[in-house]
Amino acid sequence: MPKFYSGNGHSLEPGKLLGRGGEGAVHEIEGRPGFVAKIYHQPVNSDKALKLESMARQAHPGLLEIAAWPVDVLRVGPQGPVQGFIMPQVKGYHEIHSLYGPSHRKRTFPQADWSFLVHAARNLASAFETIHARGNVIGDVNPGNVVVSGQAMVKMIDCDSFQIDTGSQLFLCEVGVPQFTAPELQDRPFHGLQRTPNHDVFGLALLCFHLLFMGRHPFAGRYRGKGDMPIERAIQEYRFAFGRQAASRLMEPPPHTLPFEALPQPVALLFERAFSVSTPATPRPAAREWFSALERLNRELRTCARKAIHKYPSAAASCPWCALESASGTAFFAAPQPTTPTKAVIGTPDFHFEKVWDRILAVAPPAIEAMPRPGPQAPTVPTPLSESLKRAQLLNWLKTAAIGGAASVATLNWPQLVWLWLPLAFAAWSLVRDTAIRRERQRRRLALLAARRELTDLRAAWQQRGTQQAFMRKLHELHVARERYHNLSAAFQKELQRLEADQRQQQLQRYLEGYFIDSVQLPGIHATDRMALASYGIETAADITAAAIETVPGFGQHRGRQRAAVLLDWRQSLERRFRYQPLQGPDPAEIATLQQHYAQQRAQLEQELLAGPDGLTKIKTDLVKQRAQLNIALIRQAMQEAQARADLRVFYPNLAAFLHNHSN
Repeated sequence: MPKFYSGNGHSLEPGKLLGRGGEGAVHEIEGRPGFVAKIYHQPVNSDKALKLESMARQAHPGLLEIAAWPVDVLRVGPQGPVQGFIMPQVKGYHEIHSLYGPSHRKRTFPQADWSFLVHAARNLASAFETIHARGNVIGDVNPGNVVVSGQAMVKMIDCDSFQIDTGSQLFLCEVGVPQFTAPELQDRPFHGLQRTPNHDVFGLALLCFHLLFMGRHPFAGRYRGKGDMPIERAIQEYRFAFGRQAASRLMEPPPHTLPFEALPQPVALLFERAFSVSTPATPRPAAREWFSALERLNRELRTCARKAIHKYPSAAASCPWCALESASGTAFFAAPQPTTPTKAVIGTPDFHFEKVWDRILAVAPPAIEAMPRPGPQAPTVPTPLSESLKRAQLLNWLKTAAIGGAASVATLNWPQLVWLWLPLAFAAWSLVRDTAIRRERQRRRLALLAARRELTDLRAAWQQRGTQQAFMRKLHELHVARERYHNLSAAFQKELQRLEADQRQQQLQRYLEGYFIDSVQLPGIHATDRMALASYGIETAADITAAAIETVPGFGQHRGRQRAAVLLDWRQSLERRFRYQPLQGPDPAEIATLQQHYAQQRAQLEQELLAGPDGLTKIKTDLVKQRAQLNIALIRQAMQEAQARADLRVFYPNLAAFLHNHSN
């Protein structure tokens, strides 16, 4: 390897080869740890040389923290042409797709949960903001240009392709990936194309969506129209498959994806804005907006009570990951594996089942007690009518008698007009009567009906809280726990035997899971096809089945069936190369997981049984308290009903007949 020279003429010797690509190779630099040299296959032209020199002059700690930014150029001779540059070495980082793809993540980031992905998205937005703050544009935003560390730190790589503005000269980014290019730039050549931060943040939103939605592309949904809908065309036509307008654009999300409604409103609105029509008056959300919203989301996450690996927005009513994993049969997050197998399914050392069960049975059920029906504690005195109401009542009687008498006389004298006298009498009585009496009677009648309704409510409350139901239900649960506890060892052995019987299939599954679709070149399978497959949960050879591929848009018609055949043939070729190792036995990690699962079940059952006696005693004590409170309420209700009866008797002396008529 020949010597190269830095911008100030110092000689440098490239060391160990670290990687090679289409443009050039990356080497260590002898005597300069922490930095590497990217050496192009051929010297670059004068514009590219000026661009690299300008980038090196812009280098500052903020950029070096988030990007493999050029810090110096490399020349063939002290004054020779530029053929490379020096940049910080990026160690311990992985391409971002190995984080957001569930199958990749299980291998590369096995401990990552959703909060880790949210934090990575937040750091990605921060990196974009840092680059934009210097007046530069990334241009070619795509997953291959972003890497992530085990602490969710983000760095940008391939920075020499960025669009750089020196103030006096603009160096364009003339490459791009259509599946991550803004709608207004689709079908336009990248050569000579000037980008803006507003174009960049479309790609930022896409990458954030991939992180939050397990590698799903927001425009790779099910198209309900005719023909195929490639991702590039869906982007160009603003067919966001998850948004509020998805149905009107004939799109819907792929199956088994995180519901868009699970996101908090501020984050969901950012996606809606990013994937809608952008104008100078309504630009896409800037990197700073994404940073703030994602930082807030990360602070407000809650941990699932059933699976600690599940994190989700605190505003959600329940854990969406539990529902999603139950529906799909896919574990989106890898549960922490025990480092050493549990030797046996061992519970609490001082737990003695027979003694615990005897304590449970020693708690006698509460006595069966019917709901009491207390009567009034003392004779009830009716509430008399006020003097004004008595006068109004007397006047009403007199008016009724007068109007009735007049109607009778008129009927006797002119019987042929009886149809007229009776309505006139009723109308006259309605006009002259005092309605205060009627209102008072209605008020007292409603008081009686309210007392009767309260009695109905108290009967229901007694049935719910005053009977043995809660005690017997808890006792039944303890009996079920007792049976499960007795059968636990047998169930564990059965599962262990199943693992041993299925070890060939498990070995084949693990073998196929090691082959990723995005790491092989398959004829007819292009980048847009890989993204569509990943959006439908097909990442590895293990995910490839005829039924799974059939659900992916673009794989059902003639050319699509050809691509499906290529994928199925690839899986079959891998299966033919697979060699079963019968002596290998089940995966120790799976055995350890199974042992841990049953150990946890045993511990939970022991805790439930240990708490049984106290739980039953508490229910019994609470029952006594509830019965006492209900007794007091029943006495109060009986007094209120008796008072209401007596008060109404002022209007209905023969109240028994009235109550009979109104009891139903």
